[in-house]
Parts: sequence; C-alpha cells; structure tokens
Amino acid sequence: MLKILLLAAGVVCALPVTAAQTPAQKLLKRLIKLQKKGVMVGHQDDPVYGTTWSWDENRSDVLEAAGDYPAVMGFDLGEIELGHDKNLDKVPFDRIRKEAVAQYQRGGIVTLSWHPHNPVTGANAWDPTEQPVRKILEGGETGKNFTQWLKTVAEYIKSIKTPDGKQVPIIFRPWHEMNGGWFWWGKGSCTPEEYKKFYRLTRKTIEEDGLKGYIVWSWSPNLDGKDDTAEKFMMRYPGDDCVDMMGIDIYEFDNNDQNYSETTKAELKVLTSCAREHKKIAAFTETGCRGVGNKTTWFTDIILPILREYKGQLSYVLFWRNDYVNPDKEAYLPGKGSKAIPDFRKFKEQKDILFLNDIIKNK
Repeated sequence: MLKILLLAAGVVCALPVTAAQTPAQKLLKRLIKLQKKGVMVGHQDDPVYGTTWSWDENRSDVLEAAGDYPAVMGFDLGEIELGHDKNLDKVPFDRIRKEAVAQYQRGGIVTLSWHPHNPVTGANAWDPTEQPVRKILEGGETGKNFTQWLKTVAEYIKSIKTPDGKQVPIIFRPWHEMNGGWFWWGKGSCTPEEYKKFYRLTRKTIEEDGLKGYIVWSWSPNLDGKDDTAEKFMMRYPGDDCVDMMGIDIYEFDNNDQNYSETTKAELKVLTSCAREHKKIAAFTETGCRGVGNKTTWFTDIILPILREYKGQLSYVLFWRNDYVNPDKEAYLPGKGSKAIPDFRKFKEQKDILFLNDIIKNK
C-alpha cells in the first residue's frame, strides 16, 4: 500500500493513502500538524466535576481557572462491561457521551481509557490475581465473556455521534501501565507475549465490530525511574501495525519537584526516542502533581521546562482528574480558590502550550 510521510519536528509518521482518509487518519494528521505548534493540554473528566463541584453543566475547573477549555479531554469506560449506567468514578455514561460530542463539536480532542474489572475474580481492575489474560486467550467461558465486554465497549464508542450522525473519532488507550504489577493486565499477571496477543485481540475485535477507521490506538507504559531503557519500554509493545500513538504515565506523588523533573525528562527521552524509531506520535498520557493547588510556580518552573525540552516531540500532556470527593489527595489542576491559579494562567499564556482556542483553527 502506498504511504504518505508526514514530518513533525523530526518525527515521521506513515499514513496509508486511501481514496478518502478515514476519521482516524484525519485525526492523526491533525495531531502531527498541531505537534509542530506546541503541546496540547488535556484533563481527565474535565467538564463533569471539579475540586468544589460535581455534575453541573457547562463547567470546568480549567475553563474557570484559565479562561479556556483544555484541548484534550479524557474519560474512562471502567464498569461499562458490567452493564452499569455509571463508570467507576460515578460518571454517567450518557454524560460522557454528551461531553465527548460537545468537545468534538467545539474543535477539541477526546481520549478514552478503560479500567475494567478482573474478568475471573470479579474484583476491580487493581486485582492482578488468577492470570485473566491467559484465560481470555485460552478461550472458554472467560474468553467468551470477555469478547462480549469488547463488543459492549465497541457499541458504546459507536454511539458517540453528533446529532447529525457523524461518528466522533477517539484516541483509545486500553491496557495502560502494563509495565507495573497493579492491574490484572500488568507484568505480574501475564507474560510479554500474552500481553501483546491480548492487545492485538482487543483491537481486532473492536474494529471488526464496525469501528475500523474511527479509533487512534494508544499504548502507554509506565517506567521505573531514571535508569530505564528503550528495551524495557518496548518489552510489551504489540507491534507497529497495532499502535498509532505511544504514551507514558508519570506522577509526582512525593512532593519532590526535583525528582519528578529529573525522572520525567529521562523517561520522556526514552518515549520520544522509541516513538521516533517506530514512526509513532508520542504523548504524555497521564501526569500530575499531588497537592499542586498549594504550589505557586509548579506549572512554569517544573512542567513547562520539561515540555519545552521535548518541544515538537509530544502531542499532548493529560493531567489526571480533580476529585471533588478528596481534592487534597487527587486534584492535578487548580480549582476554585487554588493558590496555583495565577501560575497556571501564565502557563496557559505560553504560545507553545495549547488549549482549545489554540487548536480550533486546525480542525
């Protein structure tokens, strides 16, 4: 198949040439174009709750703190596989659909993750016991039930359409942080080869259910620290034909800015090097500093220099959610009354830091 090569700051991404590019291919092309301009800012569950509110309409901590929506919004599908009407964070799936469509219509980008329950034990995603990946691959009752879970996810993603019936293209990021041992698809629960087959099975099943050409497939490990290598990073990589975007998840949980900065720079170096070698887009798929609301210069002194060191090599940075139940423990962007708001506004004003209004001309 003929291919067109698109150059973005030294990153060459191969897209198949078709008579008419699919929505996923158009989204990839847009991501590459925007990457030349700067790094997009994303936020998990941005329009459904914040540090001081929950479930209101037309609200956003980012909008209220910085005057604009994030360029990227993330949502999670955990517990949709159980037939629930709300996800694991109690967000109604109808609301996620509505907000995903709204973000798309205003010119933004949507990414979905999925934290499903352990299909063998029935416990949540953080139960790594009983080797469920192996049992899924073996087929049988576990494999059959899991196939139905994938079809449920596919049907939901297919339902994310504009009022005139236009399918919204999605960045889908399943089976993340597999290099750790806390999820049932992680390194303590399956071998690298089992994981690769599992990821490939996921993509094949969902695309065969009518979503081929509508999903950008993201794959995002986490690493162990400053001494990580490309070999470690790629150990569970499912293949160039199965992945469109590479990401990485890194948090500052210990209030040690220097350690976060050094570790993140080292790990982003591994990510961007591997993405460049495999001709994939790179993204900082999860991050945040616990307690950032009490820091007055974290955005301009810590995260901004990191992002600028990899300017032109990262598509977006997605900060995790602002938990209204326990904002002191889990709130990664400033909400109402936060000491970090002035600094966050300075961060937002940088020309190479992109919020919604910075990307809508490149739809």
